[in-house]
Amino acid sequence: MRTFVCGHRNPDVDSVASAYALADLRRRTGMKDVEAICAGRLPEKAKWVFEHFGVKPVRPVRDVYVRVRDLVSRDVPMIGASLTLENALRRLEESGESSLPVRDTDGKFLGMLSPAKLLGLFIAKADLTMRTLDAPLHHCSLVLNESDRVHDIRSACIKNPHNHFPVIDEEGLLVGTVLKRAFAEEPPFRMILVDHNETDQGIPGLEEVPVVEVVDHHRIAFAATKEPIRYTADVVGSTCTLVARMFRAAGERPTRETAGVLIAGIVADTLLFQSPTTTDADRTMCAWLEKLCGERAQSIMAGMMGVDSPLASMTAADALKSDAKLYTEGGKRFMLAQIEETNLALFHRHIDELAAAMEEAISANALDFMALMATDPVRGNSELLFRGDKAVSRALPYRKGPDGVLLMPGVLSRKKQLLPEVLAAL
Repeated sequence: MRTFVCGHRNPDVDSVASAYALADLRRRTGMKDVEAICAGRLPEKAKWVFEHFGVKPVRPVRDVYVRVRDLVSRDVPMIGASLTLENALRRLEESGESSLPVRDTDGKFLGMLSPAKLLGLFIAKADLTMRTLDAPLHHCSLVLNESDRVHDIRSACIKNPHNHFPVIDEEGLLVGTVLKRAFAEEPPFRMILVDHNETDQGIPGLEEVPVVEVVDHHRIAFAATKEPIRYTADVVGSTCTLVARMFRAAGERPTRETAGVLIAGIVADTLLFQSPTTTDADRTMCAWLEKLCGERAQSIMAGMMGVDSPLASMTAADALKSDAKLYTEGGKRFMLAQIEETNLALFHRHIDELAAAMEEAISANALDFMALMATDPVRGNSELLFRGDKAVSRALPYRKGPDGVLLMPGVLSRKKQLLPEVLAAL
């Protein structure tokens, strides 16, 4: 069974790097068919990291909804329209199925062949040894597209009298069939979560897929599971610190490339150890990884900081999505986004566009409010752009500055400094 390793949606470097490295560790320790994926667009800084170390980037994936293509059975035979009715009947009898899909010479789906249709020809005294399959024989009440989401069509398939259903692709070509019993089986893949444990923050479709492991450094708000799972959590500044520690505990040494990717995740999330979330474990693991990588953390951080900021390379809406997390607390639904800027002047030039994009996000996601934290890691300060519930805004302990933003001197961490203040305000 395939296993995906995935961080939170709107991923940052730590989320993507820890997924990449943990997938590597799990393969080394015996897990088969495991792949790291990225919940949405790959961050530009993460692209730089993978290119810098010469490794294939984590594959961006929009969702993990189980789709019809994941359930297609290759065991049910398909009949070519050029077969004589006699041979088609023999094929149908040998299959043990109540009906079989028929396709033309180009592979396009024509319909289903069933004994009832053939019986009609017997009654009409048709010559089964000479006549080939033709359009009047083919009828199907339910044809599935391979891109259909299973939860959208499950009910209709279960209520349908047939035991299997033809599946076509976007061009109408027959790709196989889905057996009715497949809708009662477990999904064909499972998930390992890194850098988050909340379904609302996970890749769309996560609620349908079994989670077998979590590696995280955030608050625990994980849903109950059917069976025990492996859960690794600790108070550290980066998920990559935990993954590095897991390598050591397993007696494994990451390759030079994987060590470099892990360093990038650590320094990105701890802002090169300036963030208040930084712990001794982050520094210790990073020092160990530097020896394996042969490159210093400072140079890797400098390389990432040389990548254009989201505000310079994206639209305001995309910049907001580049690192945003959704929360539901105290009867409120809200989103906290963060961008890093070495000079907040660019942030101030885009405030009107960002504010308009935030208003749209509030409406589109049914939020009570949204806040964007613009952080200058060089000077160790942040500023907050807030839209939505004014009572929450007034309850935050920050002084209002130019352009209506809230000034946050010394604040660098969304998780450890901003989120607690928001929760206290609620």
